[in-house]
Amino acid sequence: MLRSLLALSLVLLLGACAQFHRPLAAADRAKVREVDVRVVVAQENFMFSAQAPGVAEATGGGLLGALIDSSVQQARQKEMSAEVGAIVGPLLDYDYRVEAGLALGELLNTPNAFPLKIASSQVLAGMPPKAEQNARIAATKTGPAYLVLLLQYVLEPDLSAFTTRTTALLWQDGNKEPSYRSATIFQTPVGGGTRATVVRRLAANDGRQLKAVMRDSIRQTLHVVGLDLIGAPSGAIRTARFNVNGTWFTLGGQGFDNQPGGVVFRDQDNAMYSVRSAAP
Repeated sequence: MLRSLLALSLVLLLGACAQFHRPLAAADRAKVREVDVRVVVAQENFMFSAQAPGVAEATGGGLLGALIDSSVQQARQKEMSAEVGAIVGPLLDYDYRVEAGLALGELLNTPNAFPLKIASSQVLAGMPPKAEQNARIAATKTGPAYLVLLLQYVLEPDLSAFTTRTTALLWQDGNKEPSYRSATIFQTPVGGGTRATVVRRLAANDGRQLKAVMRDSIRQTLHVVGLDLIGAPSGAIRTARFNVNGTWFTLGGQGFDNQPGGVVFRDQDNAMYSVRSAAP
């Protein structure tokens, strides 16, 4: 019964992506020569997706953290915070923004790593104030397009997987409305053993594995968004094991990239997934 409710909830939540996705039209794509990239990571440390009750699951709540804003979920997080916080405390010192900045730097220094020319890049702790944001959008009339990635990251409750969920928005030509919108979900397994074992492994050698996972997540997210921006065609159906709040499912969709150690696909609602088979 629980698995049925989880599956139903997954379908309901991802259905929202169908209305959200707006591909870049061919005419707009032809006009984009370069982009300013801003990655917005508002959270200070890990957010944990607490297991939600069956009622919330059946009505579409409690599955994907990027789409959840319920008091039930918040209450569950408070209930588990003491237990989980005590276990994962060693991981809270690692800053996703720092690793995202390093990954962006590598991207800028790697030829053809992103399909569009990147004029500038920056990691922010929040969206700019309204006046500044409006001025930046207006500047696209004569300057580079403006690509913003709103990113949330999480360790699944059983610590078996690290997940990021990203909303991408592109403004160009001074238009107030974005010409492109998308949702991208990245996940890599990090589990194997007890919670304490996983934490020790992630934190070992000054967090080498955790930092690598963080950097990989932003690289893969940008890679997927870049492919979508240039209109990469869909191909054969691809599937992957995906963890939702500690429960593993098989998800799939039309693949649009081939790379070792991972699967990239669009689901039926145009949500994009980059799912690793193992942590880097």
